[in-house]
Amino acid sequence: MKKYSLLLVAAGLASSGAMAQTNVTIYGIVDTSFRYVSSDNAAGQKNFRIDNGAISNSRLGFKGTEDLGGGLKAIFRLENGFNSDTGSLSSSGTLFSRQSWVGLSGGFGQVTLGRQQTPLFDLMADHFDPLTVGNYDQNAWMPAGATLIRNSNMVKYTGSAGGFAGALSYAFGEKAGSVKQGSQFGATGQYTISGFSFGGGYQQTVSPVNTDWKDTVYNVSASYAFGAAKLFGGYYRIKDNTGTTPAYFGVANSPASINGGIAGVQRTDNAYFLGATFQATPAWSLTAAGYYDKSKNVTVASLGNLGDGSRYALVGVAEYALSKRTQVYGTVDYNKAKDAALSELVGKDSVTGVGVGIRHIF
Repeated sequence: MKKYSLLLVAAGLASSGAMAQTNVTIYGIVDTSFRYVSSDNAAGQKNFRIDNGAISNSRLGFKGTEDLGGGLKAIFRLENGFNSDTGSLSSSGTLFSRQSWVGLSGGFGQVTLGRQQTPLFDLMADHFDPLTVGNYDQNAWMPAGATLIRNSNMVKYTGSAGGFAGALSYAFGEKAGSVKQGSQFGATGQYTISGFSFGGGYQQTVSPVNTDWKDTVYNVSASYAFGAAKLFGGYYRIKDNTGTTPAYFGVANSPASINGGIAGVQRTDNAYFLGATFQATPAWSLTAAGYYDKSKNVTVASLGNLGDGSRYALVGVAEYALSKRTQVYGTVDYNKAKDAALSELVGKDSVTGVGVGIRHIF
């Protein structure tokens, strides 16, 4: 990553007029793939398309630090998401849709304010999800739906001591007359010793229209690294009567993704995942992952309460590093749903996807 260092005059600061060192980094990922899906509309027709990447969304970001002295630093990050296949913003009308925050770091840890990733998403993407939370709907539905990825108006603390690392967050709903309405609380913890790592988290998101409607998630996860291999596993318990889970779990063009759920009806999910990575050679990296969900009271706004269902997904990824910054890859995924969970797929009760792509990191 190319770094640009600027010397900024700390005007008006005390007697010496000292110079403060600020380091600003411009970074990003451009990840584009050729994608085949066996069913991509209500008629179950296949599709071939150019997509954003299999694992990484394309992004452009700016991050920086300023040394304030005494171990204290000012920090910031601005990160834009874009669709590399079209050049459009990944979130229409929002320039820095991925991250937009400023804060302080020091011996106490780090405190940041703004639009940020939830602690539970950080825990999955950085440590426990085998695919580091994938990008295609067919491989990202479970961790994305459980963690909700990111939130605005958030204050977040992260810290570590010895083998333990933890995070706390609170996102303000900013509704006049109600502190709770639209708010979100998150907490995670992780302990690592040798090759073992154990962690978990809790997250509760309150509906912006009714404080009795909440999306609550519990998680426990573990990983074990040995040699060139690493194993992963975990469990989510999701209780949601806000109607948001179906929209996250549904693939593009499915009834669930288009309509979302019905607020006020309690949906419950017991979701499990397993996976492994293997660094076969310095250039070749292999990943396999499996996700299984048992759902109760699955609702879709346009279809009503569909009852109970189940779904699983199997994903394989092979990556080859052409350099430290450029990789080519191939991926295959298979999703199968039964009963009410059929609303999360489109056209058929099973969907197969294949992708090949190239990723450049700068």
